[in-house]
Amino acid sequence: MPYTLPKDLKYTPTHEWVRVKGRTAIIGLTELALEGLGKIIDLSLPDKGDALLTGMAFGDVETTNALHEIMTPIEGEVVEVNNALYKDLDLITRDPYIRGWLVKLRLTSPLPQDNLLSADEYEAQIFKIKRELK
Repeated sequence: MPYTLPKDLKYTPTHEWVRVKGRTAIIGLTELALEGLGKIIDLSLPDKGDALLTGMAFGDVETTNALHEIMTPIEGEVVEVNNALYKDLDLITRDPYIRGWLVKLRLTSPLPQDNLLSADEYEAQIFKIKRELK
């Protein structure tokens, strides 16, 4: 399956995406992550005002198969949570890069360059993963 990888986003090895606009960053899950998760039945996200540190779990996605942690690739304070997801969990899978975002953060430190990938770098990682699974 070909994946949509918007060029304006940064990606993580754990399949989250980050869209940065000024001092605000939006975090969501990539199509590859969502494909592997299966049917989402519950979601847990942080509260507005929570401080997130790079590498920490900031939420959970529960599927019919398991409970999966969502990791944050950057540091920041939660300024908004996408509450629309609680009313329509399928929004995450239907529109992961626009309406299916998870949280918005106010950045509290510079973006780390070592764990964020360009769309091309992430695509190369996807091909490597798919090749190893064959």
